[in-house]
Amino acid sequence: MDLCALLQTMKLDQSKKSTGIIFPATPQPLNVRDELMSEDPSYQVSPVSICSYSSSSEKFYGCAYLKSIQSQMQDYPTTGGEYLDAIFTHREILYSYPPAHHECARAFTDIAYLLETRAWRADRDADTEAVTAFRHEAWTIASSL
Repeated sequence: MDLCALLQTMKLDQSKKSTGIIFPATPQPLNVRDELMSEDPSYQVSPVSICSYSSSSEKFYGCAYLKSIQSQMQDYPTTGGEYLDAIFTHREILYSYPPAHHECARAFTDIAYLLETRAWRADRDADTEAVTAFRHEAWTIASSL
């Protein structure tokens, strides 16, 4: 039997048949009490656990080229498209000797994060585009190696 023919024989009836099952019109609210969390007075924040930026303790990943870019991130301009030069230069280096670039996907992700979290300036106008480009390059390298 054709589905269209079956649908045409069906009638929408306004009267409801009684099935014996009664459904409530609206669900009943649950008795849920919100409890406030109290702070532990014995909790002490140690000075070591506070996040601080220290360039001497950072570990850079990737090849020597990307490590040099990471070490210069605070002064790295993006408005003139320098990030594209870095990506294309790295691609040339990568294709010349791929075994030396196993950590480069992580390095590009770290560079993107550093660009994303640094303060805005006029010469950093294209940081968002650079972040996207570096993340895409990280994904490309990770999928190809």
